Amino acid sequence: MRNAGESASDVRRRIATEMADDVPWNRVLNSICTEPHPLGVEMAAAAAHTNLGDVRIFRGTKRIERKVVELLLDLLGNPGGSGSLVSGGTEANLIAMLVARESARARGRLTDRPEVVVSSTVHFSFTKVFGLLGLTPVVVPVDDSLRLPAGEVARRIGEHTVAVVATAGSSEFGVVDAVDEIGPVVAGREVHLHVDAATGGFIIPFARELGHDLPQFDFTVDGVDSITIDPHKYGLANVPAGAILFRGAQDAGRFAVDSFFIDTPVHNTLLGTRPGAAAVSTYAVLEHLGRDGFRDLTRTNFEVTRYLVDGLRAAGHELFAEPQLNIVVVKMPHAVRISQLLESKGWIVSTSKRFGETLRLVVTRHVTPAMVDEFLPVLERACKEVTAEAAPR
Repeated sequence: MRNAGESASDVRRRIATEMADDVPWNRVLNSICTEPHPLGVEMAAAAAHTNLGDVRIFRGTKRIERKVVELLLDLLGNPGGSGSLVSGGTEANLIAMLVARESARARGRLTDRPEVVVSSTVHFSFTKVFGLLGLTPVVVPVDDSLRLPAGEVARRIGEHTVAVVATAGSSEFGVVDAVDEIGPVVAGREVHLHVDAATGGFIIPFARELGHDLPQFDFTVDGVDSITIDPHKYGLANVPAGAILFRGAQDAGRFAVDSFFIDTPVHNTLLGTRPGAAAVSTYAVLEHLGRDGFRDLTRTNFEVTRYLVDGLRAAGHELFAEPQLNIVVVKMPHAVRISQLLESKGWIVSTSKRFGETLRLVVTRHVTPAMVDEFLPVLERACKEVTAEAAPR
C-alpha cells in the first residue's frame, strides 16, 4: 500500500486498464453465467453497503432476503419450505451435505464411514465438500444418456448412506438426472436426497412450461429434501448469489451457529458477513421479469441453441449428445488445441476429455444468432489449422 494515495481518476484509469484484458461477453461461449440484468446491477450498487450478517442494522435488506427465499421456494413447488441465500453452488452443496450428515446423526444412523451416492459426472464442488466433511462418495457410473440411473441408486444405498445427490442440469453436459425416478427409490429410507440445480434451476421450470420434455426435479417429487439453485447464473443476478432450499419449514435451521453477541440471531450459512447486494439484485430481477420474462428468456436461449446445433451439423460436426438444456457438447478431435487456437483469436470455449475429446459450448443471454454466425467460421478455420498441424510431414 502506498504512503500517499492516488487520485480517484488515476485509480479508475488503472482499474480500467486491467479490466480491459477481460474477455467481452460477446466472445464467451463457455460460461453458465452472463452479464447480469441492468436492474439487478443498479439495485446491487444501491445495496453495496449492506451486510446480511448484521440484521439489527440491515433489517429491511434481511426482509428482502426472506422474500427471495419465498419466491424461489414457490418456483420450485414448496411454498412452505425454508432456505438461505449463499455465495453460490459450492456453499449450498456444502450446507446440504452438512444437514444430511447431522440429520443422520440425529436419527442414530451416522456410522464411522458416512457415504453419499453420486453419479460419475457429479459436480467437482462435491470433491471439496466430501473432503471437508469426511464423507465418502459412492460413485455410480452414468447410463448411456449420461444420467444417474435410479435402479443403481437403489442398489447402492446401504447402512452407511446419509445422502444421495442428483443433478438437475450438469454444468459439463447439460444433462438432467431423472429425479422423478430417483426420488421414489430414496423416499422413506431415511436418506437425504439433494438436487444440485445450480445450472438448471432457472431453466428447467420454464422449459417444461414451454413443452420441453425434461424430468421434474423440484420439491413436487416425493423424496427431494434440498435443492441448490444459483440466481447468478440463468437468474441474471449479480455474482455472488446462490441459494440452498429445504423441504421443511425448520430444515434450514438444522445448520445453525450461535453468535456470541446478544440480540444477534444464529447464522444458517457458512459466511458471517454476507453481501446484501446479492439479495437485493436477485429480488429486483425476479420481481421485474416474473415467470413470463424468464419463460421468454428460456425460449430465446433454446432457439439460439437450436440455431447453433443446426450450424454445427451443417458444417459436418457430430454432437456428443442431443442437448437437453442450452449446453452443446461436440465431438472434436484435438479439442484442446482447437480451444487454444480459438482463445488466441479472442473466443473462449471449454473442453473435456471425460468421454473422449469434446468441445463444450454454452448458450445464455448474451449469445445471439449473430454471435453464432460470427463464431462458426472462426471455429472452421481453427479446425483446418489443427488438421494441417496434425497431418504427417
